[in-house]
Amino acid sequence: MKFKIPLVILNLVAWIALFGCSNTAEIPTPEKIGTKERVNLISGAKATAVVNKLHGSAVATGGDVIAEYGRAKKDLLYISAYTEADEAQNAFDAMIKKMRAAKGGPFTHVVSIKKYSDNVYMALGMGAVHYIIWSKNHLLWLQTYQSFGTTLPPRLLAIYPV
Repeated sequence: MKFKIPLVILNLVAWIALFGCSNTAEIPTPEKIGTKERVNLISGAKATAVVNKLHGSAVATGGDVIAEYGRAKKDLLYISAYTEADEAQNAFDAMIKKMRAAKGGPFTHVVSIKKYSDNVYMALGMGAVHYIIWSKNHLLWLQTYQSFGTTLPPRLLAIYPV
């Protein structure tokens, strides 16, 4: 009977370690994008809640990270990790389809950047440029006030090739 309580505690710790930890620690973000340093990182349940709120529905994967760059007019990098690459691609395709179909929506000029084999789209909206990126099992959204044109920031491409 002496070992019953420690065994219960050990099982509880194992369950928390297996299922209670977010995999967002494994989702890397660049220290810098363009001229802006990373100033904040949001992960776990808070990032998932933000992503779901932005979409108005439960679309987050639970493996979500939001990185903020710069102090004034922050650039935002949203990353969602999927279990499989085809899940990320399906989410990417659905997002682009909805953005293109939304007449009068917040995003305009939704165009593919061909040099990235249709894995990257660019849109304008809310005073910023938005890059939607599919990289293996990750879906990324970069909202930036910097001028990158049709070339993604090298530090981002180094981590998330397309």
